[in-house]
Amino acid sequence: MSIMRIYITVITFAITCLSLMFVSSCIKDEEEVHTPTCAITSMSVNDITSYLTTKASDGTDSIYTRTISGRYIKFNIDQVNGRIYSIDSLPSWANLKRVVASFSYTGVLYAKWSGDGNYYPISNGKDSLDLSTPLDLMVVASDGVSSKHYTAVIYRYTANADSMLWAAPINLNIQPTSSPKLISANGQLYIFTDIAGKPTVSYGMADGSAWFTKAELTTPATHLDCQSVQYFNGKFYALDVDGTIYSSTDGITWDAASTLKVVRLLTADRFYLYAFDGTQILATTDLNTWTTNGTRYMNLLPSQFISSAAYNTHTNDNLQVDVLTGVCSQESSQAVVWYKIAAKEQSSNQQWDCMSMTANNPYPLPALNNLTIFHYNDALYALGGSNKQFYKSEDNGITWKEVTEYQFPPSGLIPDKHVSVAVSNEHVIMVQTNSEGGVTMWKGKINKLK
Repeated sequence: MSIMRIYITVITFAITCLSLMFVSSCIKDEEEVHTPTCAITSMSVNDITSYLTTKASDGTDSIYTRTISGRYIKFNIDQVNGRIYSIDSLPSWANLKRVVASFSYTGVLYAKWSGDGNYYPISNGKDSLDLSTPLDLMVVASDGVSSKHYTAVIYRYTANADSMLWAAPINLNIQPTSSPKLISANGQLYIFTDIAGKPTVSYGMADGSAWFTKAELTTPATHLDCQSVQYFNGKFYALDVDGTIYSSTDGITWDAASTLKVVRLLTADRFYLYAFDGTQILATTDLNTWTTNGTRYMNLLPSQFISSAAYNTHTNDNLQVDVLTGVCSQESSQAVVWYKIAAKEQSSNQQWDCMSMTANNPYPLPALNNLTIFHYNDALYALGGSNKQFYKSEDNGITWKEVTEYQFPPSGLIPDKHVSVAVSNEHVIMVQTNSEGGVTMWKGKINKLK
């Protein structure tokens, strides 16, 4: 009896465990069946086009469009708190009243219309949603009972995007006797200028937050022209008064770099340093061998306020666009603009040529006093004259339109005085001699959706 009782007890215990496992499994299965999933797992939007109003040159209002590509607008989803929000902020001018959005979700998706406060089903990827304010979304599960709420937000700048945000100007401890020339190189900023009549360099951090030293240039040259300084292939180059080209690796110690004497140094890109010898434009990679790189319209080559920009093309990083501007005596109303595509391979390297100046172009670059140009935010900008507005070119210098919407120079610039500009670490850095005889520096960065 004792053995039988033990056997029955074991059998009973095993049956009980199996029963509990079966019940537990049933409960788990029942929970899975009766708790359907309802969640939004991703969100994207179509391109957003906005209609904006600006002033035309004759003072009348004109309407134009600006479009933000939807692929640049990314969203994060906070499942715990039911929040969907854009990772980046859009420009303030973006019209979010009618945004076509697409969602990945499980269940049935509804949105609360602001008109009557009721929820209505969304035709995914087709309906226009008002995202100018937070949008209340609801996903209802297949059981018609379970639901989850989300608040969708596209953040937008309260200040005008595409506007230059300028830090407070900084007065540098420099007392120049010539206009400063600013260059960004070697991860630093360099200012070349005469101090007490002697060529001097000051250099500091790439963002302009600190300046380390001032040093008089050490060179056998009679007098290096600080405005002629170019940076090419890891070295600085400048012109002596007799036309000799000097070079320096640190900006302080200079030595003769070529036996060729030239009238002026023009510009440099990634592949070549360019100079004018009085009859033609020459290009060099090593300061020993020079090749002809422009012979036409030499009478229209700029002789005053020479400024340039070099940047990669949109389609090929092995090609660069070179734009050279300035003022020449042959043309009084317009600045002259020169252009070329530069390539390391001679077969693809173009010659310099002057862009034709005709009445067919309604937006030429004005012959601004103290003209300077720079390339930033995928466009060319020109500054000079009153220093109160930028001129902008989005076609490599062919047409230039006065910027009237958002991007403005810092208000403290002195009119009719040269401003030197460099682009460093996504910042626009400007320096100018101030009214006290020192140098003021401005640092700006565009507020733009990337």
